[in-house]
Amino acid sequence: MNNYNLQKKNFFTINKKSDSIINVKNSTDNLSNSLKLLYPIIPQSKMICVEVGSFEGEGSIIINNYLCNNNDSKLYCIDPFDDEYVKGNEKMSFWDSECKGQLDRFRNNTKNFSKIIECKEISDTMIPKLEENNIDFAYIDGDHSPEQVYKDAVNIFKKMKIGGIILFDDYLWEINGMKTKIGIDKFLDEYIGKYKLLFKNYQLAISII
Repeated sequence: MNNYNLQKKNFFTINKKSDSIINVKNSTDNLSNSLKLLYPIIPQSKMICVEVGSFEGEGSIIINNYLCNNNDSKLYCIDPFDDEYVKGNEKMSFWDSECKGQLDRFRNNTKNFSKIIECKEISDTMIPKLEENNIDFAYIDGDHSPEQVYKDAVNIFKKMKIGGIILFDDYLWEINGMKTKIGIDKFLDEYIGKYKLLFKNYQLAISII
């Protein structure tokens, strides 16, 4: 593992059993635990990975350090890096202040990780640019609205290799009447028979078959 000092802001700490405002520390702890479950043996072969929603890069570094050990591995970090959580979406404005300056923090935090590729673009336009049947691992942690997480899942699915893994963060996330699981469940229902459910908890993982 590389040593690094993250540039971070203060984050909300909300009990997920009541309100589901994103607790970034919990989210990255979940990511680390999920990767250990999904890959009990740390991969040494070439891995092409995608992260949708990178924020300050803490999760990016975790994915990089765990999965991108081969010299040819890459991690595409897709995020518009706006100073708003979801630009123009009032229901998502609760996290806007934390997003101010996130691009500079992401770049500072990831500058020493050559396999991390910054993709400053919305996922709707960036994911289609990726090569099909090429992704080994995708982490979906961007716009948590059910509509957008559904689109991200559909768009990334066609880019995945057989045997590739999609990991969704915050499956049980809910705020302001929005439930992330609605979008994920819609995707799972429509694509049934094309994946294997690996686990479903606060995070949810599938492998492509």
